Amino acid sequence: MTVPRYKWQPTTAEIAAAAGIAESQVERFDHNTSPIPTSWAAAVVAGSSTRLNEYPAASYTAVREAVATHTGLSPDRVIPGAGADELILLAGRAFLSDGAVALEMTPTYALYVIATAQVGAKMISVPAVGPDFVFPIDAFLDQVARADLIWLCIPNNPTGARPDDDGLRSIIEATDGIVILDAAYSEFAGDDWAESVRRYDNLLVLHTLSKAFGLAGARVGYGLGHPDLVSALDGVRPPGSISSPSVDLAVAALATPARMRATVADLTRGRAELARALEGVGFRVLPSSTNFLLCEVGTNASVLHAALMTEGLVARKYPESGPLAEYLRFTVRMPDAHRRLVDAIERNLT
Repeated sequence: MTVPRYKWQPTTAEIAAAAGIAESQVERFDHNTSPIPTSWAAAVVAGSSTRLNEYPAASYTAVREAVATHTGLSPDRVIPGAGADELILLAGRAFLSDGAVALEMTPTYALYVIATAQVGAKMISVPAVGPDFVFPIDAFLDQVARADLIWLCIPNNPTGARPDDDGLRSIIEATDGIVILDAAYSEFAGDDWAESVRRYDNLLVLHTLSKAFGLAGARVGYGLGHPDLVSALDGVRPPGSISSPSVDLAVAALATPARMRATVADLTRGRAELARALEGVGFRVLPSSTNFLLCEVGTNASVLHAALMTEGLVARKYPESGPLAEYLRFTVRMPDAHRRLVDAIERNLT
């Protein structure tokens, strides 16, 4: 069986070497991570750094309790993971099997196809409605009855769009299968899924500390769902996949939500400023409820992407054969990085 693999951009070190610049000059507009350094983290991990000779406690009770306090749900509704990515792969193992059927909207996060293919299940993909890649609620509902598992990315990566709540409820209520709602960007959209988790026994909502909380390097996420769904994922998870320092960082981050909210506020303002700047160079910027912007660049998207790379500016590009061939995606960074990006775009478009 041939399973697709997730394709990463080159590393920062590789990009810097190719461009002949210092690594500090590389700007990752492709990773959707926070540009704000975690200066607070060193003090947090000082204790666990002296215990690295021992395995972490695989029950992750501290993380479950921290998430429970943060969300208002009970700890038995919390499943920790090494980022939302691990939880996506675990969900495929727990709820799909050879011959099962999964459903997604496209374009969306590529890992859903991989998680589905790894267990031999079939994927049904429903294309979004152009030109803004609107969620195709009616067409999606036509396929719901066929699905054992539904993948939803809310807000959606890479488009930044978010369907309305009525449409989402109609999908959850129309299926007897499991709904995996990937809420990696929920903080930017102002979403709170706790009440939906209480209401729907078939709903598992995945969160990450990589985006709004700024802990991409720590690789910690969590899922929220009915205790039976949590137990199913616990049954397929590897022991000790979250390191001890990452546990400490997660607990500290969840205990200080004001820091996350300040980051979200800063990046939301930055998103508006970057959108105006990119529209100013002639791009069509799609509406976004996230920390990134998908832009219609035109037939020269790949050429522009390559030119920006030579200056250490890394945008996200997409396959030439897909619906996003003429698009680039840009993560919201700091104002100086935005100015550098726009200047480079203007020079390379003339």
